[in-house]
Amino acid sequence: MPMVSADERQQPPIPSDDGFQRALGLLEFDEIRRQLAAATRTAVGAEAAAELAPSDDPHDVAVRQQETAEARRLLDTSGALELGPEDDLRPAVHRALLGGVLSGLELRNVGALVAAARWNRSALVHREDLPLLAAITQNLPELPDLESAVNRTVSAAGEVLDSASPELARLRRESRSAYSALNDVMQRALRRYQRSGVAQEDIVTERNGRMVLLIKTDFKGQAPGIVHDVSDSGATVFIEPMPAIDLGNRWRETRLAEQREEERVLRELSSLVGGYAEDITLMHHLLGRLDLALAKGRYAASLRAVTPNLLASDVPRRLRLAGARHPLLTGDVVPTTIVIDAGHPVLLITGPNAGGKTVALKTVGLLAMMAHAGLQVPASDADLPLFDGIYADIGDQQSIFESLSTFSSHVRNLQRIMDVATDHSLILIDELGSATDPEEGSALAIALLSHLRDAGAMVVATTHHRNVARLAQEEPGMVNASVDLNPRTLEPTYRLTHGVPGRSYALTIAARLGLPESVIAGAQNHLEPSHVRTDRLLQELQEERLTVSELRQQAEQALDDARRQEREVAERLATVEDAKAQLVEDARRELAEEITEVATRIRQAERSLQRQQARQSAVAGDAPASAPDVDLTAERERLAAAQREVVSPDWTPIPVERPPWYHDLRAGDRVYIRGVSRPVEVVTPPNEQQEVEVIIGSMRARLPVYQLDRPAERVHPAAEQAGVVYRRPESRRTLSPEVNLHGYRVDEALNVIDSLLDDAALEGMTSLKIVHGKGTGALRQAIREYLNGHPLVNTIEPGEGGSAAGVTVVQLR
Repeated sequence: MPMVSADERQQPPIPSDDGFQRALGLLEFDEIRRQLAAATRTAVGAEAAAELAPSDDPHDVAVRQQETAEARRLLDTSGALELGPEDDLRPAVHRALLGGVLSGLELRNVGALVAAARWNRSALVHREDLPLLAAITQNLPELPDLESAVNRTVSAAGEVLDSASPELARLRRESRSAYSALNDVMQRALRRYQRSGVAQEDIVTERNGRMVLLIKTDFKGQAPGIVHDVSDSGATVFIEPMPAIDLGNRWRETRLAEQREEERVLRELSSLVGGYAEDITLMHHLLGRLDLALAKGRYAASLRAVTPNLLASDVPRRLRLAGARHPLLTGDVVPTTIVIDAGHPVLLITGPNAGGKTVALKTVGLLAMMAHAGLQVPASDADLPLFDGIYADIGDQQSIFESLSTFSSHVRNLQRIMDVATDHSLILIDELGSATDPEEGSALAIALLSHLRDAGAMVVATTHHRNVARLAQEEPGMVNASVDLNPRTLEPTYRLTHGVPGRSYALTIAARLGLPESVIAGAQNHLEPSHVRTDRLLQELQEERLTVSELRQQAEQALDDARRQEREVAERLATVEDAKAQLVEDARRELAEEITEVATRIRQAERSLQRQQARQSAVAGDAPASAPDVDLTAERERLAAAQREVVSPDWTPIPVERPPWYHDLRAGDRVYIRGVSRPVEVVTPPNEQQEVEVIIGSMRARLPVYQLDRPAERVHPAAEQAGVVYRRPESRRTLSPEVNLHGYRVDEALNVIDSLLDDAALEGMTSLKIVHGKGTGALRQAIREYLNGHPLVNTIEPGEGGSAAGVTVVQLR
């Protein structure tokens, strides 16, 4: 009977592929999901991150990408959302739906979830720049009666409050009264037993729900009562004194009644939660979705990622990743650029081991998978087609259990890929044609690449076979790329070069690792002459390319240095101009002060002279007074003329550039001041003294026009702070007249109020409502003290009705 090899045995049918699922593990997308889950804040958000998967639906991908972009925009503008409790409340809500009783802490968490939903609806209702996130928040159910019931019934620590029911309040009063009477009796007994030396310790404690004293075992007969426990050593007994038994019974009865009432209250509130189970579940799901969106935004920011440009189906298919970085690599990652155009859908990467071929291949697949999952990609720019599937054959997937060798596993994977791939698929093949005879492996690789090219699929493959690289160089629809070592240091460059096949460096690396020179020389003698010539040409080409790259880097460095020096010179010139202008202004003011002082002395001298002349006239009678030696009137007129000239803005001992644009300033315009990075608002245009009044923060200041740098466009303050400039219609009001500061610290709340007052003044609003809650009153007091001294505030007053202590209404000037 002939022997049958393992590779020739009948194999089980190849499993189907949903387009992305099989490649998730090969491309390590699970690690991306793990890192994303770590960026979430709730259990539901973490669960959604762990289940995140790529989609082949264009609309679904577009919505996911928009969610990520809006979440990152919200985070970049110092915004935030309330996500509710960290715990997963769905099991508790389901238990309430089935009639179960929730604990106070579970009910408090449900209330916090409802409060978070309410806060988010209010926070995003006017955010026109976040339409998708705002739509999600507007779909959050409103459950004000449930929130109110929870706040009235359960404390923040999950304890049932006295206000939960009148009966509970009465029972707790009775319990406190019974405890007080019982404690008085126990304290008197303790003092009596201490004096007689019977007490072991001077404390009153509790055993089995009863108040007891610690009595020495040898003297227990001198302390009549009920023994409830004995210490482990036997030296102490825990006795309830006889006078305390009736009071202890009363206290225990009131406590049991209190517990029954608490359970009734919790059951009633749990029933209310069960009635809203569907709404709460929807709320939990939507808040988890918001949590996932914010996690995607934080993750994108940590990767310095960009939103990929996903090409429509009617656009020629191309893939371009500029400055791409593998997201799972750490340290100083070298960015690479990978391009696959419509005319060359097959990219073949060659090069030495450890040169970065597989990393480049995985970077393409992983970034494409991230884009289809709604994640931004770590690159400086990214154009990606929409794929209906990403299929990969990476690594050694041999299976002893299934009698698959390395080569057999590769063949089975390739067979599966060819069965399911379409002209909208991305195919990744690592070490094409390996694990078998090199000649036959090369032939198989050539045939496979030709088949996939003809099928229209986009392919990225790596190989060591030079025959395959030669095919890619000659065949239409294919293009070579290479990763190389530095020919001088043999260190990996991790850069991908398109259009040129790579070298293997096998003999060079073997020699460096210590193989005898005779072995290396023998290996070189066995190389084909054509191979040697090709390798030499590639080496020369690579060295020339390295030289050109070094020269380009030097030129770019020189250009950067020149630009930096130009900026420094410009900054120094600006500083000199500012200093010159300031010197002129200081000199003018100093001279004006000196003239004023001289004029004062002249007036004093004139009055003194007039008094002296008057006295002389009185002595000499009607004799005519002699003319003064100095014409003080003429001197005073000349001095006044000099003073007017110095005060005039046209007095410029040193030429100071005054651009004409400031003549057209009007109230409400925004301008930049020299040395200040943010624009300020003009309150009054330049006056006769060429001074302009502006608002800097919450203060007004009057500045000379020479300190103005340039005009600024009118932008939204929040966008300006975020570095994002966008226009909005002046007639449309986008600022909410109400702000909720629950949970804020004092410093955080005051920062929000300061920005809000500035925005409200720009909007022309007349009033604001600030919701700060009652609490301890510290936040309310700090807010009202701050508002009392603010220049934009006219009056403040408490809110109306029962919320007066928790709301402050601000009337603006």
